[in-house]
Parts: sequence; structure tokens; C-alpha cells
Amino acid sequence: MNTTLRYETTGADQLAKLDRYVAGSTVGRSFTRFAYFAIVGLAWFSAVLFYVKQGDRNLTYLFSGGFAAVLTVALPWLYGRYQAAFWQSVLTADALRGVIGPTTLIVSDQGIEELGPVTTVRAEWRRVLRVDSSPERTFVVIAPLIAIAVPASAFSGAGDRFAFERMVDERRVAALQTPVD
Repeated sequence: MNTTLRYETTGADQLAKLDRYVAGSTVGRSFTRFAYFAIVGLAWFSAVLFYVKQGDRNLTYLFSGGFAAVLTVALPWLYGRYQAAFWQSVLTADALRGVIGPTTLIVSDQGIEELGPVTTVRAEWRRVLRVDSSPERTFVVIAPLIAIAVPASAFSGAGDRFAFERMVDERRVAALQTPVD
């Protein structure tokens, strides 16, 4: 039995896929933590150096310490804003031409297929790794760097979306349990 969904793929869907890829990669997870500790550590180190060098004769260490304290608290928020602005500048309409637009998703007994304006993603059920969900979209993960992002707006309600996710996951599991010829 085939199930067909029609929806619009947007730049936000592509951004969500990129966020998942970066967060799922070893470099992506480690870099944010490394950058935070390096930048905050250097800010505090600077305050300590001002104090060690000048002592109480020069109160510059207080300003440097205040800056380090603000940076310690605000850096995660600042980095999040920077990262969002960066990806939006990279994912321009010109760069996404052919990737976003009217999309058809076909779920059949053999597998899943996403037909975009220019691209097609097709996978047998045994190749589907997992089904992930966020409030805005469902991700059918084909490989670590390939996923189909289905916006929540493609479904008439939360019940239909949950039934779709359950159906995809059941077919994936059933394919894994079926012996290969």
C-alpha cells in the first residue's frame, strides 16, 4: 500500500537538516564546547594577568573580569545568534534553487522516495537508519548526512503525523528482520 504526501520544502527545512548534521558530528559537538572554554578561559586569564602584573595599582583587572563574567554567561546565546545568521547567509534562495519547493513523498512496500523540484532521494527500508521528530518536522534518516525532512504542515494533525512516523518505523524494523535473498 502506497502513501503519498505533498508539501513545500523550505529553507528552514534545509537549515534544520544542517543543524542535525552538525550536532550529530563529532566535530560539531566538540567544537562548540572547545570554543566556549577557549574563549571564556582566555577572557578570565586576561583578567588574572592584569591583576598579577599591576596588582591593586591599576583597576583594569576589574573591567577585564567583568567582561569575562559577561562573556561566560552570554557566549552561548551570542554563538547561537551568530550560527543562525551564518547559516541564513549561506542558505540563500539562489543556493537553494532546485532543493526547495514542491515535494512529493511516496512511501511504498519497497521503500521511501522523496521527489523534489530537482533532486530525488530514494531508499529501501533496510537502508533507513531511524525516524526522528522535532516539533516542526519529522526526519527520516537514510544515512548520517542524508535525511528527508517532512514538515509538520504536511500532515492534517498530530495524529496523522504520529501514524506516519509509526508506519515508517514499523516498515524499517520489519525490513531489518527479513532475511536478505
